[in-house]
Amino acid sequence: MNGPHAPLARVRVVEVGVGLATPFAARLLGDLGADVVKVETAAGDPTRSAAPFYRADDGDERSALFEYLNFNKRGVVLDPGTDRAEFDELLSTAQILLIGDDFAQLARWDIDVTALHAAYPDLVIETLTPFGITGPKAGWKATDLILQAAGGLLSFSGTAERAPLKRGLRQSTYEAGLTAAYAAQAALLGAPQYGGTVIDVSMVECVASELVLTIPEYTFSGAVSTRRPTVIDPLSGDPLPAGSGYVSAQVTINTPIGDLADFIGDERLTEPQFATPEGRATHAGAVAEVFRSALADVQPRDFFEGASARGLLAGFVQTADQLLECPHLDARAAFHTMPGTLNGRPWRMPVVTAAFSRTATTVRCAAPLLGEHTAEILSPAEAGAR
Repeated sequence: MNGPHAPLARVRVVEVGVGLATPFAARLLGDLGADVVKVETAAGDPTRSAAPFYRADDGDERSALFEYLNFNKRGVVLDPGTDRAEFDELLSTAQILLIGDDFAQLARWDIDVTALHAAYPDLVIETLTPFGITGPKAGWKATDLILQAAGGLLSFSGTAERAPLKRGLRQSTYEAGLTAAYAAQAALLGAPQYGGTVIDVSMVECVASELVLTIPEYTFSGAVSTRRPTVIDPLSGDPLPAGSGYVSAQVTINTPIGDLADFIGDERLTEPQFATPEGRATHAGAVAEVFRSALADVQPRDFFEGASARGLLAGFVQTADQLLECPHLDARAAFHTMPGTLNGRPWRMPVVTAAFSRTATTVRCAAPLLGEHTAEILSPAEAGAR
C-alpha cells in the first residue's frame, strides 16, 4: 500500500463517519502514505450515490465525488455501534481515528471520545462536526451556506445591493478537512512525547479563521467589513470582457494606467475620467467597453501571460476545460489520470494539494468498493502483523 519513504508510512488511520470533511481529511493523510481504513456500515457511505457519475472498467457507475474523497484507502464494512469487538480490534492497530461529520451519528453509534481516549491513550482521536462536540450548538446541523454565514464570510461577500453571495460548491467542508489533516499530523508528531489526544474540530471555526482582516480591522479601528459597493473601480481586479472570456487588471503606483493602456493598445484609458479610482468607478461601463473592443480578438490567457511578462497585475477566468489543460497546473502535476473510464475515455481529477520535493503524491489505489477489504483487514493475520 505505502512506499517506505512516504511521510506517513507505517501509520494507520481509521475513518468513521459520513459527509465530506472527514473522508477528505483521511484521504489527505492517505496521500502522504498512511494506511487509511474507511469504515462503512452495510448501507455504505451516502456519497457513493452522489452525482456526477463515471463508468468504471467493470461497467458499474460510480460517484466521481466519492472517488475524489476516497482514493488511497482500503474499506471495511463494520457498524461501530454493534460490531464493538471488531471496532475495538481495529482501533488497537491505529495511530489516528477520524470521526465525523454528523454529530448525531456519534450518539447513534454510542461513540464517546472521552471513553475512547481512556481506552486508547496513545491514539490521536479527532472529531469533525459543524459546531464542535461541546457547547450549546454542538447538536446543530449545518449546510455549507449555514457554515459560511455563521462563520462570518457572508457579512462581506457579494455586493451591497444584493443578498450575500455564497462561495461555490461546499468549500467549508473541504477547509475543515484540510485543517483536520494538519492538526492530526501535529498531534501524531507530539504523540511519542505527550501521548494521544482528542482534537475537536469545529467546521464553523475553520471558516471563521479566514477572517484575517475583518477581525483586526474592527479590533484596531472599529471598522466593520461590509459587502462591497455596487459601483467600484473595475481596475481593482473585477472581471472585464476579453475575447471569449474575462480578464482582470489592477492599477497601482508601480503599475500605472498608462502602462496598461500601452499594453492593450488603447490610449482611451489615459483619458482624464479614468485617472482616479473614483473616476473609473463612475465610468465603469466605459472602462469595460475599452477592454471589450481592445481585446475582442485576444484570448484571456494570452492577455494574462503578456501582461505578467510586462510586470502588470493581471489575471483571467479559466473554464473547467482550461483548468484541465492549464500549463501551470500541468507543471505542478496537480491532475492525475484515475483508474476507470468516463464515457470510454480516461479521466482526470486534481490530486496534488501540496508538492513535496522528495515524496510525490501518488494514486496508489482507487476508492474501495463497499467492504472490499473487510476480510483482509479484520483477519487475525493482519491484526497480528501490526
